[in-house]
Amino acid sequence: MALRDAPAQIYDVDTEKVPDIAGVYVFGRRWGKNIEALYVGKATNIRNRVKSQFNNLRLMQHLKKAKTGKRVLLFGEVITKPGQKIDKVISLLERVLIRHFLFEGHDLVNKQGVRIRRHEVESDGHQPKKFIPRLMFLERTKG
Repeated sequence: MALRDAPAQIYDVDTEKVPDIAGVYVFGRRWGKNIEALYVGKATNIRNRVKSQFNNLRLMQHLKKAKTGKRVLLFGEVITKPGQKIDKVISLLERVLIRHFLFEGHDLVNKQGVRIRRHEVESDGHQPKKFIPRLMFLERTKG
């Protein structure tokens, strides 16, 4: 979903076009054919969650500081199989998308509005470079 520019808001979304479904959503920016994810979220009602995110100061500040590009909102519905719990499925999908975008080097912010730490590792030993990845990501955990 493409977003309109508005002087008062970083993202101006016609929330009536955002479905009230369970799923995941991504705030991002587009330049050319590329999209960079800036935030991945999950919700049992995407429309309501996106509306509430506009009041998330840390998230909006990060989105405002992002490099130039057209701001976009992407969303996807999660359809479960019989017996699956929607909350568990959307949580898993959110984690998978976060890890994917981090692996791709996107400037992603976690749930609390803090960048997920990225640690760079260089290999000088005799092991093949592909054995030790150039970038490794560490997530903050509770406890």
